Amino acid sequence: MVRQRTGIVLSRTGGSYRIQTGRHCLVTTLRGRFKQEHRKRVLVGDHVLVRTQADGSSTIEDILPRRSVLRRRMPGKTSGVRAVAANVDRVIVVGSLRQPNWDPQLIDRFVVVAEVNKLPATVVINKCDLSDMHEEYALPYAKAGYQVVMTSVPERRNLESLRRILEEHVSLLTGPTGVGKSSLLNALQPGLQLRTGEVSRKSGLGRHTTVAAEMHPFGDKGYVVDTPGLRDVGLWGVDPLDVELAFPEFGAHAGACRFDNCRHLEEPDCAVVNAVQGGSIADSRLASYRRLLGEALRAARHWR
Repeated sequence: MVRQRTGIVLSRTGGSYRIQTGRHCLVTTLRGRFKQEHRKRVLVGDHVLVRTQADGSSTIEDILPRRSVLRRRMPGKTSGVRAVAANVDRVIVVGSLRQPNWDPQLIDRFVVVAEVNKLPATVVINKCDLSDMHEEYALPYAKAGYQVVMTSVPERRNLESLRRILEEHVSLLTGPTGVGKSSLLNALQPGLQLRTGEVSRKSGLGRHTTVAAEMHPFGDKGYVVDTPGLRDVGLWGVDPLDVELAFPEFGAHAGACRFDNCRHLEEPDCAVVNAVQGGSIADSRLASYRRLLGEALRAARHWR
C-alpha cells in the first residue's frame, strides 16, 4: 500500500536524506521529477512530504512552506549565498574564553547573520572554567539585550539553563571552530555521541569535527541544528544599514546624533560615540560595529 506522510529532514549525505516521521526515521531520496521541477534545495529542517511504496522504498515528493531560512555567505567566496537550514526559531552563537580565545568581532559576525535573517540570537560563552573573564565578556551583550549563558562542560555550569532554551525551540548552534559546540550537545544529550576535536597548538584554532549541518531531536519539542565550525563569516549580501541591527544598544542614543543618517564613524556630535566615552556602551562594541560596517560597505561596492 502506498502511504504519504510528512517528515522533518535531519541530515543529508550525498543524494540521501534522513527523515524523521513521528517517532521513526527513514533514509530516502528525491523523486526524479522533483529534481527537475524544483529550484529549491532540500535543507536540513525542511518539512517534506514523503511517499512510501508497498515495497518499502520512499521518495521526497514536495517541500512544505518554510517559516524561515537561514542563509550565509558561501565560505571562501566574495559572492554567493548558501542556505544553511530551514524553519529555525533561534540562533545560538557559541564562543569560548580560551582554546580558542574569545573573539568578540567574530561572535558579532554570527549575531549579524542571525539579525539579518530576522532570528533572535542567544550568546553562549563556553569553557568558563578556563578563565575568570566571562563576566567582563558577557556584560556588553547583556546590556545590549541579548540572552547570555555562560557554560562549562567539566563543571556542568549552566547546562540546565541551556537545556531549557534548546528544549523549547528549533535552535541552530553556530560559532567558531573549536569552541565546544559538540561537547555541549554531548553533555546535554549523551546519546548523540558527536565527534569532538582539539584546538591546534600551532594555530590556536579549532579543528572541524562537524562537517555538515545536522538536526537532532532535543527533548519533547525541541530540535538542534549542529553546524560546522567556521573560522570566518563573511558579510557579503548584508545591507550595510542592517549591521546596526546586531548592536541594539545603539538605538537608545542614535536619535540624538546630529545627523539622521549618522553611521557613528567620524561624524561630529555622534551620540553613540558620546555614549561610548561615557561608559554606557562598551568601546569593544563600537570597534566591532565599525569593522563590520566597513566590510559590508566594501562588499556592497564589489557587488555593484
